[in-house]
Amino acid sequence: MYAIWLTFSKSDKDYLKSVIDKISEKYSAPKFEPHITVYGLVDLKFDLIDNIIKKVSRNSNSFLVKKSKILQSEVFWKTVYVELEMNQQMELIHKNLKNHFEKILKYEFNPHISLIYKILSIEKRIKIINELSIKNEFRVNKIALQEFFPDIEKWKIVKEYELI
Repeated sequence: MYAIWLTFSKSDKDYLKSVIDKISEKYSAPKFEPHITVYGLVDLKFDLIDNIIKKVSRNSNSFLVKKSKILQSEVFWKTVYVELEMNQQMELIHKNLKNHFEKILKYEFNPHISLIYKILSIEKRIKIINELSIKNEFRVNKIALQEFFPDIEKWKIVKEYELI
């Protein structure tokens, strides 16, 4: 199974990775690469997904995403996260992927950057938010194909596609 991610310029990736690592260490949570899941989880052969992403990435430029707010929830995949404003480029990439994958899997795209994956009390989630200061925008410059495993620390990016 694969997830299709949007990933960040080196400086923004390093910045977000530092935030994620600090929170993960403090709360004994798994570490992971910063990303925006633009479509997931797709259960198809690598070659098929690869060809689709190649087409989509050829028609996409790098772009900025803007923070809307920092939120928390009881949902494991959205313990604490940066909600992003939808923009044309993200919407277009998602729509192009949806045209190819929707018959197999419907995926509701709510752009966000997760900062921790762990079941925590609401008090701890709010404490994390209150201690955070996150910059307002990030540059997306790649689409990444991530191999999904139930164990977060086994996740790996198997291929990256540069956006111009």
